[in-house]
Amino acid sequence: MLKMLATLAPPVEALLGAHRAQLESLARRLVWDEEDARDVLQAAFADAIARWHTLRDPGAALGFLRRIVVHRAMSHLRRRRLWTGLADLLRVPPELPRLPDEAFGQREHLEQLGAALTGLSARQATAFTLRYLEGLSLDELAEAMDLERGTARVHLQRAVKALRERGVLGDDGGAT
Repeated sequence: MLKMLATLAPPVEALLGAHRAQLESLARRLVWDEEDARDVLQAAFADAIARWHTLRDPGAALGFLRRIVVHRAMSHLRRRRLWTGLADLLRVPPELPRLPDEAFGQREHLEQLGAALTGLSARQATAFTLRYLEGLSLDELAEAMDLERGTARVHLQRAVKALRERGVLGDDGGAT
């Protein structure tokens, strides 16, 4: 990966470097695992480098990169769903550190939200994460997922409904 970056023109390398932290944060929120997020980001950067010549407007580079990360994360979520049952059998629960009650409650809620999101389809989980955890507008969400605005809204509404039914969301639509 680093060798590929070294062979790129300086503006491309600078752009990937400038947005790396933001895109890694996005990947982490989409896949809920730090190691998997790094893998998703690395694959997304490889895709971006391979497709860089198709970018017509350099001003749209962040959207271009975000879309690739989202697609890679969705593919990862679909593959991970196949292995979830086996992983649950083999996984040792992590030991929780002792935290103040409020911080513990927030952490517990985020863990419940993460677990509930894994039960949604990849598109629903991605739409919810982009809108409510990343703060993207509906138009930005649709662009990132390469969907029509109405289709993105449907996936978002279905995600919110399913998460409310599972008791991890309040009535305002966002995470409680």
